[in-house]
Amino acid sequence: MKYCTNCGRQLADDEVCTCRQQAQPQAPNQTQDNNAQADNAAQQGQFNGQPQGSAHGQFNGQPQGSAQSQAVDNFTQQVSAAGQQLQNDKNVASIITFYKGLVKKPAQAAADFVKNANMASGFIFIGLFAIVEVVLSVVYLLSSVIGSIGGFGFSFYPASFFEGIFSGIVGEAVKVLILAAVILVVLNAVQKDKKVTFAQTLSAACLYDAVYLPIILVAAIIDIIPFQFFGNVSSWLHTFAGVVGYVSIFFGVRAIEEDDNKLPLVCGLAFLATAIGSTIVNAIF
Repeated sequence: MKYCTNCGRQLADDEVCTCRQQAQPQAPNQTQDNNAQADNAAQQGQFNGQPQGSAHGQFNGQPQGSAQSQAVDNFTQQVSAAGQQLQNDKNVASIITFYKGLVKKPAQAAADFVKNANMASGFIFIGLFAIVEVVLSVVYLLSSVIGSIGGFGFSFYPASFFEGIFSGIVGEAVKVLILAAVILVVLNAVQKDKKVTFAQTLSAACLYDAVYLPIILVAAIIDIIPFQFFGNVSSWLHTFAGVVGYVSIFFGVRAIEEDDNKLPLVCGLAFLATAIGSTIVNAIF
């Protein structure tokens, strides 16, 4: 038996003790791995180049309070946009429901539209009138061009063309607003218990355009056909559209008034004031 002179461990006859080799320093590669692990541990205390102590209070280089405030603002904007989109969808849905009702029960459709009135739906109809006014102006221009082919003279003045569109849109918008205002004042003056809102009277005033516009658009398209008979048809449709428009206003006002005996007076004063206002607006423009 023999023993290691360094550690004292008992060795076999041909055994060589390895205690000195185990006590030597680690290999270079292992040392580098340990250093890399230490670096990674140190980097865990940093975020986007910031020390660990300040990383808890910051996010992407911004203070924590500012990031939270920005997140709240973004969420509020998203909720507001979603609510606005839902409201717009409701307005469009009410208009679609109104036009569907005109086919089966026009009087009831007009009454329901005014009872469930909101300002947006009324102004949507004013915007639709503006669009139809532009379309009609283009259609009449095409009709004049087609007529000139048959030997009639044709001249186009852009300034007058666009001025006519502008005056038509402004004039109709003013007429609708005057009609709504007069209905509001007269109804609230003659009624004791039942008060109406401007949204309701605006919806009632817009019923004329709501019914009138689709009919005259069809009439304008028919008027393009270069035959006298179709010109007569177009004229008849204009008359029909006007009558139906005024009747629709009548049923709309009836839905928000409390005494049918006063309805002729209310509508008569409203139409008279509208005619006077339209004359003044046409004189200005």
